[in-house]
Amino acid sequence: MGPMPLPSNARNRANKNRARSLRRAANLSETRFRRGLRRTCPEFTFRFQYPVGPYFLDFFCSAAMLCVEVDGEIHDAERDRVRDDYLAGLGVLTHRVPSADLADPDRLAAHLAAVRNLCIERVSDAE
Repeated sequence: MGPMPLPSNARNRANKNRARSLRRAANLSETRFRRGLRRTCPEFTFRFQYPVGPYFLDFFCSAAMLCVEVDGEIHDAERDRVRDDYLAGLGVLTHRVPSADLADPDRLAAHLAAVRNLCIERVSDAE
């Protein structure tokens, strides 16, 4: 049995437009991370700025039920906790990556390797 469908609002025109807008406005850290994901995790498909319920996930892999959030300097820890709890209730693990780390090639590589390992682990656990 595959993963449970998420409450996506992707078909909602306003959400579709908002997701497109977020993709176009991607910062350098998100762009760098997205390119790295494609190279490091070619066997996994990640959606960028994917709407789930009331939230837009920076990166989402449905096969692994994994959300990767690239966090900038300004973040509301309480809001993040509520969001992470909501996603956890849907079976989605949230992995947070500080955007400042993505400017350093070694830290970027370490985060990409960690995401790949999480995907492999979560997919094998689901089988």
